[in-house]
Amino acid sequence: MYCRIIDIRGDYAYVKYEDTGVVSEVAIALLPFGVDVGDRLLFQNYEFQIV
Repeated sequence: MYCRIIDIRGDYAYVKYEDTGVVSEVAIALLPFGVDVGDRLLFQNYEFQIV
């Protein structure tokens, strides 16, 4: 499922999932190194990848 980072606050990023529109808080440690606001990610097999 695809999502986009909409905000980063401290150790957490807020991601919005494209298919549902749900916004979720995700620990930065779980995201790929170097992510930034506006990046599009693929969440698959419990891992995030930058696409």
